[in-house]
Amino acid sequence: MNENGNSNEYTFVCPRCGNDVKSSSRYCMKCGYLNPNHPDNKQMEKFMPTGMQSYSVSEAGVNTAFQANNNEVRGSIETAFGSHMGSFTLCFIVNFICWFALLIALLVSFYYVAGQNIYMMLSSELSYALLGTALFSMMQYGTELAYMKMNKRWWYSLIPFLNLYHLSDAINEKKLLNFLIFVPVIGQIYLLTVYYKMGKDFKANGFLTMLFPFIMIPMIGFGSNAFRGVCYLSGRDSLEQEYGKKKFFLVTCVIAIISSIVVFIYANTVNISQGADRLSSYYLYFASQRVIRRTKLKVEGHVYECDHVEGDTLYFYFQDLDDYFSIPFYVYRNPIQAYVKVVVHSGEDGVFNTFNKYDYYISMTDREYGYEEINVLDLKIDDIKEYTELDKSYEAGNQCYFKRTA
Repeated sequence: MNENGNSNEYTFVCPRCGNDVKSSSRYCMKCGYLNPNHPDNKQMEKFMPTGMQSYSVSEAGVNTAFQANNNEVRGSIETAFGSHMGSFTLCFIVNFICWFALLIALLVSFYYVAGQNIYMMLSSELSYALLGTALFSMMQYGTELAYMKMNKRWWYSLIPFLNLYHLSDAINEKKLLNFLIFVPVIGQIYLLTVYYKMGKDFKANGFLTMLFPFIMIPMIGFGSNAFRGVCYLSGRDSLEQEYGKKKFFLVTCVIAIISSIVVFIYANTVNISQGADRLSSYYLYFASQRVIRRTKLKVEGHVYECDHVEGDTLYFYFQDLDDYFSIPFYVYRNPIQAYVKVVVHSGEDGVFNTFNKYDYYISMTDREYGYEEINVLDLKIDDIKEYTELDKSYEAGNQCYFKRTA
C-alpha cells in the first residue's frame, strides 16, 4: 500500500529508457514515455498491437508484456528492442521523400506533356499513373515495415535476392534452407512455403499470404500483427509515434487514390454517360426476353382469351410490364409499355390446334428508348433506339389477354 492508501499501485519498467515508472504516473520522468495504463492515457491503447497492455523489458531485452495490477499476468505479447531493424524514422523519411518526389515528377511531366494546360492534363492516363504510384508506394513501405517487425533492416527489402534471403532467414531457423531461394523451380516452391509460414507467424491467413504476398505482406506491415508474439521497438520512437507516421503515410496515399478516381470520372464523363445509355438498352432487352418467354408459354399452352374467336393474328398489350412480369429493379425506371403480336399458322386442315406454328413480334418503349415492331428472332440490343411512343396499330387488332390461373 502506498502513502495515498492505494494498494493497487505497482512499478513497471519503461520500455524506452529502462527507468522504473510508477503506475500512477502519466509518463516516465526520465524520457517522457506515456504510461498507457494511466486512466488519462487510455486513448493511447489504439496505438498498441492487439493484446498488449503495458511493457516490461529485462536486461536481455525481451520479457512478457503484462499489466501487473494485483500481480495477475494478462497479456501475451512480448516486447523487445530491435537491434537489427534500423531506424523507423529514417525509413519513414526516405519512403515519404521518394513518394512525394514521384508524385511531383508525375504531375509536372503530365502538365508539360499537356502543353501546360491543367484541364488537358486531367486524363485517364494521369489517373492510372496516380493510382499505380500510390499503390506501389504503399506496398513498398508496408513491406519494409513487415521486415522491421521481424527485426530485419528495412532496406533489405529493397535489394533483389537479399530481400528473399533475409525473409527466409527470419522465418526458418535452419540457415542452409535460405540458399534454396536461389535454386531454379525448387526455390519458387520453397518461397511459397516461406510466405505461408510468414502468414502463420504473424497470425494472418497463411494461404492468402502464400497466394497474394504482394498484398498481404504490406497489410501485415501496416497492421497490428506481432511476429511470433514479439513486438520489436526501434528504441528511438514510441509506439504512438510510429503509429502516427504510418497513419500519415497511408492518408497521403489514400488521398492520391481518391484523386485518381475523381480524375478518371472527369476524363470519362462522356463515356460514362454512354455506358449508362448502354445499360438501359441491356435492361430493355432483358425485359423483352422475359415478356416473350412468358407470352410463348401462355399462347402455346392456350392459357389466353381474345375479343374475337376468329383470326390468325393476336395482340397482347401491356400498359406496364411490371404488373404482369415483375421485372427486377423496375421501381427505378419509367413504366415500360409493350405489345406482342402473335401470328398463328394453322395446320393443314385449317384448324387451330396444338400443332399450330407461331411467329412472334414485339414492340416496346419506356417513353425514352425502345424499338418498333420486330420479329423476336431478329431482335438485337443494337435495335434499341430513341422511341417514345408505341405504334397504335395493335388497337385495331384482335385484343387478347392471359387467363388468370389459380
